[in-house]
Amino acid sequence: MQIEIEGKVIEIPVKAIVAGVVAVLLVFSALSMFYQIAPEQEGLLLRFGRHVKTSPPGLHLKLPFGIDRVLKVPTRIVDVQQFGERRGQDEHSMLTGDLNMVLAGWDVQFSREDPAQFIFEVEDPINTLRDIAQSVMREIMGDRASILILTVGRAEIQQRVRELIQQQADQFRMGIRINEVNLLFVDPPRPVLDAFNDLNRAEQDAVRFFEEASRQYQERVPRARGEAQRVILEAEGFRQRRVNVARGEAQRFTDMLTAYRESPEVTRRRLYLETLEERLPQLKEVIILDADREGILPHLNMRGGL
Repeated sequence: MQIEIEGKVIEIPVKAIVAGVVAVLLVFSALSMFYQIAPEQEGLLLRFGRHVKTSPPGLHLKLPFGIDRVLKVPTRIVDVQQFGERRGQDEHSMLTGDLNMVLAGWDVQFSREDPAQFIFEVEDPINTLRDIAQSVMREIMGDRASILILTVGRAEIQQRVRELIQQQADQFRMGIRINEVNLLFVDPPRPVLDAFNDLNRAEQDAVRFFEEASRQYQERVPRARGEAQRVILEAEGFRQRRVNVARGEAQRFTDMLTAYRESPEVTRRRLYLETLEERLPQLKEVIILDADREGILPHLNMRGGL
């Protein structure tokens, strides 16, 4: 093969040209045989358009010259779709179960769990997910009263919407895992906003009163129970003391009766003297009368000898 350069004819062997072309093709094929999957991705290896395997993160080999093609899917990234964020759209208007209107905005956080299903099973998985999310949210809102939606029902609504979206995504084999559904705002329409704010304040006051009553209950009931327990223990102690005293008195009387039966005169005199010994110190004055005298004897200082 001859080529002319600046008037000079140079002959290049055909074998050299073929060898050069082959070398270029070999280099190109060698470079095209490697592909890199990032840590947050998985790769779908297509051979003549048919999915043959899913590649994890790292460096991998494939066939060159367009035989194999790789689609990279971010499977370890949480994506977010928002709904009703622009309040001028009809997307945020919801009809409730009691035929009232509420304005709602929410988001759906999801990840691509199965890249093959996400790419091949549904033509447009993101728009399909948006359609499912709006349909489910309207269904859930339509089954509940507006007061419940606007006050205490938000957590239950979020959980139920997440479950239903996941069920439909699994039914369509979308390869999506729903992580969270968050209600960003739930408001009444503007004409009834003031009335709802009054209702909301009343609800908050009711919760505060309930919490205060619960706190007082927790404080007073244990104290009352402790006081009742103390009274019961004191009553038990008093009862036990009275029983012991009564038993002691009964035993003393029994012993005294036995002694009286054995020595009536001695026992009777001893009881008389014991009674005098017990009662005389309690008297302010002691007057002794002698039956053989007509007048009252002078006072005797009996307390000094007692």
